[in-house]
Amino acid sequence: MSANSATEGAAQPAPWTWRSALIQVGWFLPPMVAALVIAAITIPGGSLFPWAPAMIDLDVYRRTGSMLLAGQDFYVADGLPWIYPPFAALFTIPLAVVPLAVAQVAWIALTVTLLMAMLYRLGLSGWVLSLATTVAVVCAEPVRETLGFGQLGVLLVAAAVLDSLPGRRILPRRILPEGTWIGLATAVKLTPATVAAYQFFAGRRRSGLVAFFTFVAATGLGVLLLPAGSLHYWSGLLSGNSGINSGIIFKTNQSIMGAWARLFGELSRGGLVVSALVAVVGIAVAVMVHRTGQVSLAICVAGLTSLLASPISWSHHYVWIVPLTVILLKGKDLSAPVRWFGLAYAAWVWVAPFKVLPGGDGAELTYTPVEQLVVNLGIAMGLVFVLLCGVSAWRSLRAQS
Repeated sequence: MSANSATEGAAQPAPWTWRSALIQVGWFLPPMVAALVIAAITIPGGSLFPWAPAMIDLDVYRRTGSMLLAGQDFYVADGLPWIYPPFAALFTIPLAVVPLAVAQVAWIALTVTLLMAMLYRLGLSGWVLSLATTVAVVCAEPVRETLGFGQLGVLLVAAAVLDSLPGRRILPRRILPEGTWIGLATAVKLTPATVAAYQFFAGRRRSGLVAFFTFVAATGLGVLLLPAGSLHYWSGLLSGNSGINSGIIFKTNQSIMGAWARLFGELSRGGLVVSALVAVVGIAVAVMVHRTGQVSLAICVAGLTSLLASPISWSHHYVWIVPLTVILLKGKDLSAPVRWFGLAYAAWVWVAPFKVLPGGDGAELTYTPVEQLVVNLGIAMGLVFVLLCGVSAWRSLRAQS
């Protein structure tokens, strides 16, 4: 049994009763209330009284759904662009047909529910689960920003964690084969593909193949239903246009490509090569960590790798830091460098000190050496953490052989 024995072994859920349901609702209320407040006050333009959060990404999703229903090209809309594959646009339709406030509350409730489900899978329950979720909502910059923007980051991370991580389940058995949710998440946004690749090479080949074929089927459905949008998206992606290339230097882009652009003032093949190398190394490290029995840590390494290697990884994409923090706090038999450096890295991501720096309008290209250090330190720490996990896993496997 691995160090995360509380999370690696499957357990049957307790029998459902009205009393247990009321207790669960009681544990849900503190993080939900906190999330409603955080969503309203995090992004400029939001209001707590009256409650009117400025969930600008959710607005994009709703606009996309409305344009899709009207038969319009949602890739050429005014304002913030729709940057996801056409298949993802299909999920925006329910958001477009309900009133704004209903969509906002439902989105926040879904985000909090999935965040709690992840932490429950990691072994937390009762008041500890409620408190930990509330702390993450209030204190973790990626979660706060995700709620404020109305982003889908928690949904993507939850799809990977709940699909692939053994442990306690809310339902008695799987509804869909393992790998399905990761495949769907990859069809919505490509970055979860690193988790599917890690699973395949770690010996969970069936899960990896299910994820791959689910992705292919979902993408094919998008092409079938939205051929023009599919041509626009995939041709643009193949030509190197992600839809937000102009924002790659922004301080909140915490990816290798973002650091490269800020340091050297341009996009180049060098940054792409380094990103690709990190993706390969990160997946290899995740596989080694998996073989030591640390499955939950391996999944987080694969998830963090996707963010480091992606051209654009806004700071609020780093929701992976929440399950990683729990794993590090509980994993007392992790190597000291992995555990303590990992916690230092997690603290940096939770606080996001670089956000005090000036940003926008090219300010990042005028940073002093100290400012460059601050804005890129989290990326460097992420790389070091992945390498430390690799070294620790290699030593453990060598000792076992």
